[in-house]
Amino acid sequence: MQKQKIAASYEQFHVIAHDLNETDDLKEECKKQLGEGVRLADWNDILTYVEAGGSLDDFINTLNIPLEYIKPEDMDPIPNTSFRISMNGELHWRGDRHYFFARHDHKLRGDFLAHDDLDNFRLSLGSWFGKGGFALCFGDPESTVAPPEPEMREPVQTSGG
Repeated sequence: MQKQKIAASYEQFHVIAHDLNETDDLKEECKKQLGEGVRLADWNDILTYVEAGGSLDDFINTLNIPLEYIKPEDMDPIPNTSFRISMNGELHWRGDRHYFFARHDHKLRGDFLAHDDLDNFRLSLGSWFGKGGFALCFGDPESTVAPPEPEMREPVQTSGG
């Protein structure tokens, strides 16, 4: 495992830093940094983990997922508090808005468009533009076999546009 490239790991989830913009392919970046046994995590991987009885507290704490804002009224998020992922295998929502998730601890930021959420907005699925930051990868960096793709689900927009 290339541990120097992993910022944090929990079970099969691995946080990596990247310098890509929203049009670049993070699916390839996870493989490039961590190997063939890893792919970009999907929102559905996180849902499946929680539905199987996984601890959302352990997931948040072990992966060092910070709160996205100082106050929910803040219009701009704190930099590097979101983690890029996919949704149903797709990188983008409506054009080049890359999917990501952020921690809101049940208080969604006023201008945040949530496509879905976990535990009444403890974690929220959003989409936006930008360069760099963190991505969440999924799988086993020691393996040469890619993990199976996640189960597809009907997205549920929970707020905004």
